[in-house]
Amino acid sequence: MHNSLDNFSQKDIKITNIVSKETEKSVLYVHEVGYLTSKSVSPTKRFQTDSFLFLYVVNGKGVVEYDGSVYKADSEQCIFLDCRRPHSYQSDSKEPWEVMWVKFNGTPAQYYYSLFTREKCCVFIPNNPQNIKIIISQIINNNDRKSKYTEIINAKLITDLMTSIITEYCIYKDCSGKSKNKIFSVIDYLDKHFTESINLDDLAERFYISKFYLTREFKKEFGITIIQYILNKRIEYAKELLTFTDKTIEEISEICGFHDQSYFSKQFKKSENITCLSYRKKYSNSKNQAS
Repeated sequence: MHNSLDNFSQKDIKITNIVSKETEKSVLYVHEVGYLTSKSVSPTKRFQTDSFLFLYVVNGKGVVEYDGSVYKADSEQCIFLDCRRPHSYQSDSKEPWEVMWVKFNGTPAQYYYSLFTREKCCVFIPNNPQNIKIIISQIINNNDRKSKYTEIINAKLITDLMTSIITEYCIYKDCSGKSKNKIFSVIDYLDKHFTESINLDDLAERFYISKFYLTREFKKEFGITIIQYILNKRIEYAKELLTFTDKTIEEISEICGFHDQSYFSKQFKKSENITCLSYRKKYSNSKNQAS
C-alpha cells in the first residue's frame, strides 16, 4: 500500500471503482482516483460523464476548457468540474503537469458543488495545498488496498476535501464583505446550538441583520433554508445517538431539540426513509459486527 505522496511519483496510478446502488443513493463515493506523472504528457480529454472531477496540479502546467471558457492551471492549483458539462483539459507540452485527481459522485455531490460554484471559477489556488495533497493521497491509499470499510472511508475523505475547499477558499474570497461574514457566523452559531429552540427573529436580532436578508442570503450561500439546516443537523445527531447509545426514542427526541416524539419520528422517517427503530437495529448490528 502506498504510504506517502513520494511513492506516487514513480508511476501512473488509476483506480476505478464500481459501487452498490445503496452507496450511490446514500453517500459520496469514488468513481475514479489516480496520479499522473509528468513523464506522461496527457492528451486532450473531452467527454461528459455523470460525475464530478477534482484535480490537483502537483507540478507543471495545463489548460482547462469549461463551459466555453479557457483557464490556465499551474503548479499547486486545483480544478473542480461538473463532468456533465462540456469540458476538456490538457497538459502543457513544454511543462507537462504532474497531477492527482478524484472523480466522485453521490447524492450530496451536487450540493457541495453548488456551494463551491458561487465563486464561479473552476480553477483556484487553495489556502492549504498540502492538506489537499494529503487528502487525495489518503483516497488513493484507501482504494489501493480495499477493505469492507473502503466505501465509508471514501465518503469521509471526499467530505473532508469538500469541506476544506469550500470553507477555506470561499470564506477567503468573501473576507472583505462584513454581511457575508455574518452569514458564516450564523452557521457557526447554528452548529453549536441546533438542539436549542431557535427562531428567525431571535437569530436576526442576535447578528444585527434583517430577517429577510438573513433568510435570503443563507439560502443563497448554502442552498437550503435555515429551518432545513437545523432539521438536518438534528437528524444527523439523532442517527448518532440511535447507533451508539441505548437511549429511548423519546429521550433522543428531547436531546436533539424536537420535544415531540411523534414529530421527530415523522421527520426522521421522511429524511431517512426508515423508522428510528429500524435504523437503530440496522446500524447497531453493523457496529457490533464491526467490533
